[in-house]
Amino acid sequence: MDAQEPPPTAEAADAPAGPPSLPDADPGTGDGIPELVPLDPRVRKVWWLTGFIFVLQGVIVAGVVDLLAPLPTPTGLLTGAVLAGGTALAIVLPIIRYRRWGYALRERDLWIRHGVFWRNVSVIPYARLQFVDTRAGPLDRLFGLAQLVVHTAALGTSGQLPGLDSAEAERLRERLASVEADILAV
Repeated sequence: MDAQEPPPTAEAADAPAGPPSLPDADPGTGDGIPELVPLDPRVRKVWWLTGFIFVLQGVIVAGVVDLLAPLPTPTGLLTGAVLAGGTALAIVLPIIRYRRWGYALRERDLWIRHGVFWRNVSVIPYARLQFVDTRAGPLDRLFGLAQLVVHTAALGTSGQLPGLDSAEAERLRERLASVEADILAV
């Protein structure tokens, strides 16, 4: 006689099927994801320019290889492929990257989410902050942007928020510095 398996209990039906994964739902839905603040839209222009600078460098290298190396392909094919592929990536990646970036200042921590291929979530408790600074490269300054960098007590851990309006980055820096001072005073 074959033994029949007992029917699943109510507890087994309610149990999760596997390990929990990083939630991808909209922020503010009550599932633990904070309401995210997006980066300044001007950061896409900075990323596009940076991407095209890399494409230009790649086209120059491919052109030199195309002209000097004895390749079994027609002259210019490698350069054209690098130009087409690089341009497509330089256009599309900043759009996706912008959509994936977000941050939230919560009651006790800074929550940062980013990543095109790999999603990264950093939760930085205010109690762990050592110092906060802002940075702005030439392209950032051209577009009126800055980057907020928070450094923590743990070696090698920090959080970065690129593409913030310069005034907003300064405001956030001062706010996080005052939160750090409040925590130390307690």
